[in-house]
Amino acid sequence: MKAVITPSHLHSADISIPSSKSLSHRALICAALAEGESVIADLVENKDTEATIRCLRQLGASFERNGNVLHVKGTSRKTIYDGSVLDCNESGSTLRFLIPVFAALHEHARFTGHGRLMERPQDVYADLFHRQGLSFEKMDSVLKVQGLLKGGEYSIRGDVSSQFISGLLFALPLLQEDSVLHVSEPFESRSYVGLTMDALEKAGIVVKMNGNDLFIPGNQTYRPFETRIAGDESQAAFFGVLSAMTGTSLKVCNVAEHSHQGDRVYRDVLKQAGCASVWEDNGWKFLPGKLKAFTADLADCPDLGPVLFALATQCEGTSVFTHCERLRIKESDRIACMQEELAKLGCAMESTGDTVTIQGKTAVRGGVMLNGHNDHRIVMALSVLACTADSPVMIEGAEAVNKSYPDFFRDLAGTGVLIAYDQ
Repeated sequence: MKAVITPSHLHSADISIPSSKSLSHRALICAALAEGESVIADLVENKDTEATIRCLRQLGASFERNGNVLHVKGTSRKTIYDGSVLDCNESGSTLRFLIPVFAALHEHARFTGHGRLMERPQDVYADLFHRQGLSFEKMDSVLKVQGLLKGGEYSIRGDVSSQFISGLLFALPLLQEDSVLHVSEPFESRSYVGLTMDALEKAGIVVKMNGNDLFIPGNQTYRPFETRIAGDESQAAFFGVLSAMTGTSLKVCNVAEHSHQGDRVYRDVLKQAGCASVWEDNGWKFLPGKLKAFTADLADCPDLGPVLFALATQCEGTSVFTHCERLRIKESDRIACMQEELAKLGCAMESTGDTVTIQGKTAVRGGVMLNGHNDHRIVMALSVLACTADSPVMIEGAEAVNKSYPDFFRDLAGTGVLIAYDQ
C-alpha cells in the first residue's frame, strides 16, 4: 500500500495512543504461564501480539476476548506443546521471550519467522545454550532448540538487546534450581528489564536485583492476576514530534503520568529541543516553541531513533545521537534506511560507528517516493516528517504500521493531515 501525505494546515487534537506493545507481550506470557485465569484490559492488538498469542496457544494457554478485556487461562506446567513450528511472524519480542520459556518446559522446540526476524542475531542464546550442552541450531528459516534448560549462574553482556535478559527472567523461575543472572556493564535498556520485573511481580514471581545481578529462586509458580495495559510511550513520541515540527498544540491520551517505560524520555528530548509538555486531564499536552539542536543517548530507548532523527532535521544546528548501533539490527537497518530516505527529502544525516549526526534546519522536499523498508517505525517517522514538506510525499509499504499501530494513519488524519491511499 502507498500512502500519499499532503502537507496541510494542522489543528489541535487529542490522540488516544494504543496500549503498550512491550507491556502487552509481558502480560500475555505471565498470564499464559499462570495457574488459573488472568484478566488483561486494553491489550494492544497488532501483528506482534497476535504472534505471541498464537505461540502461547501452542503451549496450551487459551484466550477469550470480551470487548476490551482478554481472559487468559494459563497452563502452569501442564503444557501441551507437540513440537510443531512456532511462527513468531516478525516479532523479535515473541521469539526472544519464548525461546527460553519453551526450553524450560520442553526438550524440543522449533521457531520460525518472517521478514528479517530470522536474520536478527541470537548469539546470546546460542552461547548460553551450548554451554549447557543444549542444541541451538538454525537451518534455513527454522531455529531448532533441543534439551532442557537448567538453572544456575548465567553471565550476559549488558550492551545486547534486553529481550535476551527478559526471556531468561520469564523462564528461570520455572526451573527447579535457583539461578543468578550477572549482567555486565554497560547495562543498556535497563528500563525494559524493569518492565519485565514489574510484570513478573504482578504474577507473584520473585526476582531480586542487586546492582547488575538478578537473583531468581527456582520452583516458583506463576499466579493469575488482573491488569490494564497503559499507553505506548514510543507511539506517543510520533505525535509529540509532529506537534514540535508543525507548531501545532497536540495532546496524547491513554498514557500514564509517571510511566516506567524507557521511551518516556522522548518528552525530555522535546524539552531540550524547545517543545514543552504539561500533564493535563489524563494526557500530555505539547506546547511547541522555537526548535534547536539536541543530543540524545539511544542506549535505553532505541525505538525512538527514527522519529527523533526526523525531529533533528527541523532543529537549528547539529543534533548528535549516541549508542545507535542496535538500530541496525531491527526490522530494518534503521540507520541506513533513514539516511537513504532522508536524503530523498533533502535532509543531511551522517553516521560513524554508533554515532549519528543530523544537520538542521532543513527545508523538506516533497514530490518524492519514499520506501518504508517494511519497518513500522520508519514508515511512521517519515509520515510525520512528510507533514512539513513543500508538496505531497508518497510512502511505499505504508502497511508496515500494522505491526504495532494499525490505526496510525487514522489518528494522523485526525490532526488535519491529508492522506490518500494507492493500493
